[in-house]
Amino acid sequence: MQIIEATPPTDFPAQVVVMDKEVGRRHPSKAFYLRVAVEDGTDHIDLEGAITPLEARKIAREKGYEPTHWMEVGSIRPTVF
Repeated sequence: MQIIEATPPTDFPAQVVVMDKEVGRRHPSKAFYLRVAVEDGTDHIDLEGAITPLEARKIAREKGYEPTHWMEVGSIRPTVF
């Protein structure tokens, strides 16, 4: 078994829209979620219905969040909106 270090760097943004292409292939309306840093870890907020990162950010804002970045599962660094 190979151990993977998955701890985000200290400068990782607090709110990031994440696109999971694999989930999106199986469930197109569930390709995006919001990763939110909280005191004891992270929360994941469903952004159902989004089909682009900008739509996902709009849905997150409607839910009261303010994501600053987005990324695909498996990428190295998030991208600023």
